[in-house]
Parts: sequence; structure tokens; C-alpha cells
Amino acid sequence: MRVFRIIPVLAATVAVAILAAGPARANQLAGPVITGTLTSIQGDSITVDGQTYNIAPGSPAADELSSLATGQRVDVQLNGPADAPDTEVTNVTVHQGQ
Repeated sequence: MRVFRIIPVLAATVAVAILAAGPARANQLAGPVITGTLTSIQGDSITVDGQTYNIAPGSPAADELSSLATGQRVDVQLNGPADAPDTEVTNVTVHQGQ
């Protein structure tokens, strides 16, 4: 009989743990995408159409940085609002044939 009393308590505990865990990062929406011409590359930052953005460390954008060149038309994905000072670039996609 004790087993039947423990099962609802365990089920409730599991439900609370699942609900308290919060949303998974995979379910988060991607940040804004800026399209423009890459005008400067300096260290861990890039400038697109006169606006400078820092590259997020360990991101796909950091991996792509060495293959970028000024003058390329790019899509730059950010991890926050474009006008926020702590927003970083998480991904850079070069427009092919341009």
C-alpha cells in the first residue's frame, strides 16, 4: 500500500522539476539579421555599413572571421537588439556571387 502513496508524490515532483527547468535554448528565436557590405574587420569585430559589431567568442561567426574580406555583401545575425552595446554577432553569411 505504501507504493501507491509514493507514486503521486514522485509524479508531482517530476512535474515540478520539468516545469521549473525553463525553456530549452533550442527553442529561442534567433536575433535580428543585418544585411549590408562588410566595410572593416578589426580583431574580433566587424563593421557592416558603418556599424561596428563584436563577434561572439566560440560562435560560428568567430569560425568564419578568417575567411571574410572587406567589400563582401553579408547577412549578420545578432544575439540581441542591434542598438544594444552588448549585442554580438553569432553568425555571418556571405552573399554568393557578389
